[in-house]
Amino acid sequence: MMATPSHRLRLLAACLALSGAAALCCEVVWMRRLALATGSTGVATTLTLSVYMAGLGCGGWWAGRRSWRRSPAGYGALELGLACWAVAFPLLLAAALGVLSRSGPTWLPWLASLLLLPPGFLAGATLPAIAAGIPDRRDVGLLYAVNTAGAVVGVLVGPLLLFPALGLRGAELCAAGGSALVGLGALMLARRAAPAAAPDAVREASEPTAPRAALAAVAVAGFVAMALEVVWTRLAALLVGSSVHAMAAVLAVFLAAVAFGAWLGRRWPGHVAVRGGLVLLGLLALAGSWTYAALPHGVAAAWSLVGQGSLLPGGVVLLALAMAGAPAASGAVFSGSLVLAGGDSATAAGRVLAANTVGGVLGSALAGLVLLPWLGIQGVVGATALLAVLTGLTLPLRGVELRRAWRPRLAIFAAAAIAVLVSPRWDAPMYSVGLYHRVSEFVDLSPRAVDAFAHEGWQLRFYADGHSATVAVGQSDSTGNIWLSINGKVDASTGADMATQQTSGWLPVRIAEAARGVPVEHAVVVGLASGVTASEALEAGAARVTVIELEPEVVRAARFFEGVNRGLLDDPRATVVRADARAWLARDGPRYPVIVSEPSNPWITGVSNLFTREYWQLARRRLEPDGVFCQWVQLYSLPPEALRSLVATFVQVFPQAWLFETIPGADALLVAAPSLPAGLEIEPLLGPEQLRRFAQGAPLNTDDRPWVELEAPRWLHRPTAAMNRELLLEAAQVEP
Repeated sequence: MMATPSHRLRLLAACLALSGAAALCCEVVWMRRLALATGSTGVATTLTLSVYMAGLGCGGWWAGRRSWRRSPAGYGALELGLACWAVAFPLLLAAALGVLSRSGPTWLPWLASLLLLPPGFLAGATLPAIAAGIPDRRDVGLLYAVNTAGAVVGVLVGPLLLFPALGLRGAELCAAGGSALVGLGALMLARRAAPAAAPDAVREASEPTAPRAALAAVAVAGFVAMALEVVWTRLAALLVGSSVHAMAAVLAVFLAAVAFGAWLGRRWPGHVAVRGGLVLLGLLALAGSWTYAALPHGVAAAWSLVGQGSLLPGGVVLLALAMAGAPAASGAVFSGSLVLAGGDSATAAGRVLAANTVGGVLGSALAGLVLLPWLGIQGVVGATALLAVLTGLTLPLRGVELRRAWRPRLAIFAAAAIAVLVSPRWDAPMYSVGLYHRVSEFVDLSPRAVDAFAHEGWQLRFYADGHSATVAVGQSDSTGNIWLSINGKVDASTGADMATQQTSGWLPVRIAEAARGVPVEHAVVVGLASGVTASEALEAGAARVTVIELEPEVVRAARFFEGVNRGLLDDPRATVVRADARAWLARDGPRYPVIVSEPSNPWITGVSNLFTREYWQLARRRLEPDGVFCQWVQLYSLPPEALRSLVATFVQVFPQAWLFETIPGADALLVAAPSLPAGLEIEPLLGPEQLRRFAQGAPLNTDDRPWVELEAPRWLHRPTAAMNRELLLEAAQVEP
């Protein structure tokens, strides 16, 4: 088997590393753009990821069958195509939305996501194109590992550095520049390239079915790995919160392990890497699941050792423990399959990449939409792990081995099945209370104290792993307080939160009725939670109310609050629509006299989209000229500059606005209205002129520069409530 010259291999590796970083940075930006434009429901997110991965598979299969791939010029052309697509993507998306908006809300996400198919196709074609001149397939495995390692850099540099400094568009252009640089470098390399080596047709001695079995194996590995990635992403949200940094961390850990496994797998015989990798994929995933019960204790231990700032680094370590090296086994399967697959190096790379991505598409889609809500986190891990082990043990790579060694294989599978049956139960109460959000309040962080916090003094009334979030309802034994948590973050309760939940319902309705001189015929509430806000809007005089809720499990959870929401879900005047609020508001439709926006916190990825200038502009477009818009804003765990940023952005869209404090030092409402009537039960803390002075000079929070989402997670455990209230009180003393 001929070897690729070392200097040329290093150049190609450098190209693929930069290519991987640029591609992942662009993928993050594009998926974010599509979520902003068409919605971020579980179905929409899964759809966009599936379309991109389908493009990868189609591009890999296509490039493996084209003769032009024999020159690095083909690879350079692909990278330049990616650069051009990145530069043009915002314009293409805007044009597509203008045309597709007539297709209706059901089809819009499906059709818009097709914009990811061409770049996915081009990115998928790069590995087979560059593999054409590499006779040793193990070198192709090395390049795949380097490309994946570059993706780790891209997924970290984008959200952590480029987005804050340059915005989404700046990051997109930087990634386009990286792809263009790689493309031009490949074209220059093509001019100096020696004639391509003869295609590599040498494979390990194996059964005639080995090439097909290798493709089946890498497809199963893709299915299992991507299903597990969905599980680990949800686990990260429950363990350290749903911030943009946490989501980047879990993807980076996953990709880093895949890269290491691909590098390691190229050193093993092909059949060992494929069969052993699949078995290890399942066994390591099972081993990692045994740590789930202890992971929250790891959050407490990291805090006790390091204190503030430990959440994200500690979370990275804990997530690596939860994965237990399973993604590395998936990478090893990929490298081994490259050795066993049929055809020359480019053809083998195309087939393996196509099979892997087909499996990945199915794995991510089924896990997010079917398996996770049906089986739960622990159940998905057990089922997919057994699939990987069974496939690895029964692959027809060497038939003699299967006939002679069936007993130890049966023993391995039996051990894996027993491990699934006796594995520790999923600790739903522990993950429902959001230790990551409360850890700074603990005086005692010992395991006993953490267990007592999670299991004593309350009862778990409801728990479900939904399409987009994990939802729980608990009730205090002593006070009877009922609370609802989403990914561990309490978002509603029958206790202290009632003041905000009630006021945000009746206040805008009363203001609108007084300003318009007629009863409010229809109010819209963004976010169901306990249902109290929508109920209060009806009680205050709204004839009808429409509630926009993203997660269907929240609707089921709201049943437990019927004592305070007056049976809202059975009220014929109330309609609950399952939709992304931005996508719903962006549709053509009637205008409303009252819109109330009461989502969760602005530091949460996805929810943060409901605190930007563009979101409030959508709301204003659906508001009647003399209508009232009410926006909940937190004062706690939010840096003063972020609070000023939110206020500055809000008053730019709604210049005539007032700030009401519903819970001193905790919750506030920004209310946009033509005027305020006399005799309200609550007085505003700040008026329009005071709000403008308070926000003067603050950066705007926009879709392109989501400043609050990127900065606020770092302040999650800092005592900012008192600082923010003091600033508001100082602003209130300034005469308008």
